[in-house]
Order: sequence, then structure tokens, then C-alpha cells
Amino acid sequence: MSDRITRCRPLLGTFVEVTADSDPAIEAAFQAIARVHDLMSAHAPDSDVSRINRFAHEHPIEVDPQTATVLERALHWSKQSAGAFDVVAAGAAAIRSGQLPLHPGQPKPRAAHWSWVEVCDLTVGFLRPGCMDLGGIAKGYAVDRAVAAMKALGALSGLVNAGGDMAGFGPRSWPAQVVQPESRRAIANVGVSNGAIATSSLQPDGSAGHLVGRAAGLVSATVCAPSAMDADALTKIVLSGSPAAGTCLKQAGAQAFVLTAEGAIRAIEPELEAA
Repeated sequence: MSDRITRCRPLLGTFVEVTADSDPAIEAAFQAIARVHDLMSAHAPDSDVSRINRFAHEHPIEVDPQTATVLERALHWSKQSAGAFDVVAAGAAAIRSGQLPLHPGQPKPRAAHWSWVEVCDLTVGFLRPGCMDLGGIAKGYAVDRAVAAMKALGALSGLVNAGGDMAGFGPRSWPAQVVQPESRRAIANVGVSNGAIATSSLQPDGSAGHLVGRAAGLVSATVCAPSAMDADALTKIVLSGSPAAGTCLKQAGAQAFVLTAEGAIRAIEPELEAA
């Protein structure tokens, strides 16, 4: 449609592209994403997440309701996947690899997994020093918030693409491509229609960010779900090869497919995987 406007900005550690039918709707979307970035970036020393990492082992840290929402959902998927998705294990791994900094006053993490986190209303505590990284789910949440902001301003259609985490709404389906991570060659064309899609891929060196482990022979996992937050987290669970992946997909009303090292695309059927 000729009345669609697209803008792009660097946010969330990637480039975020927003398409809508008005500039005010697009600006509202970017403001919503920036707010999530400010609250949940583990790189920003004064974010909720960084304050948790520095002080939550000493006393409960009060956080914004948005941060609490994301953390509660992250812990939900950690429990449902038996730890295949784990923002605490991911944070500790990022510290060890140098991908995340130790901020002044932040101890080296000793909490190894998600069960060392306590969330009570709007406060978060660590049972021992730990480091969480919400990057594996917060980007999807930011996309959801951007969509909600556009709808609140009366936008009739819109699309948000945050480095492959996408959500779209409106009367027509939005075309999207899933690419092979190294060659960037398109391997699948999908439609995003009043829902979300996310893809997690291996890095060129074979590593996988925000993954506790990964299944041998898989290169990427793509999930279509009602919310980008769930799609974002579920890609890690599917790519890990967790036996709980099908159950988690079914619970979220999601569908998934994976790309193998041989270049084959294989659908993950929730009913079959959960059986």
C-alpha cells in the first residue's frame, strides 16, 4: 500500500524497522522499544537488569512492571523447558565469554541457573550472586510493546522487525523471509498475520547466544506464535533440542521449524513432540 511509511533505528543491539500508516504511530513504537531497552539492557549500568545483577544477592531490587513481566515469563519458560531456556545461565556464560561486562560493584556470578531467582510482585532477589541476561526474550517483548503502542494510536496495520523478531497486524499478511545464517540465502517465505515470528541461529563460529545447549545438526529454529515474546524464547528451546520443546510450543499455541546442517527444513509438530 502506498500510504505505508517505514523507519529504521539502531536499538536492542540491532536495527529495528517499523512500518505503519502514520509517523506518530511509528514514533510511539520506537519509544516503546527504547523504554524496554533502557529497562532491560544488561550493558547499561543503571538498567533494572544491571541493578539486579549488582545488588539482588544483598537485598530485593524493585523493578519496573515491564521488567517483572518479562522476568516472570522467562522463568515460566525456564521451568517448562527444564532449564533449556535460562536467563541466569545465559548471563553467566556471557560474563565468562566477555560478551557482557562486570559493572562496578557487580560480583562474579555464582548462581548457575534460573532457580536461584526469586520474584515477588515488583521485587527481584538472587539467592546468591548471579547475572541474568534477558536478551533472549526482551527483544520479543519490545516488539510486542511496539505493536501495542501503534494500535493505541489507532494504526490500522503495522509491522515491527527487530533483527528477525517480527510482529505484524492488520487486514493483510506481511511477507517475511527466513534466511540461512551464513549465506543469507532465503530458505523459506512466511506470512506474518496478526501474530509474530522469531528465528534464532548459530553464530558463524558455531556458538549460540542465550542457549544453555543446542541440538547437534541444527543451524536455526523459527517459531510462529501469537506473541513475539514467546516466539523469541521458544526459538531457544527448539534449537536446544529439548524434549520439552513440543509441550512448550503447544502451550503457547505456536508452530516451529528448524534448519539442519544439511540444509533441510524440518517442521516441529507440537502434538508429536509432546507425545
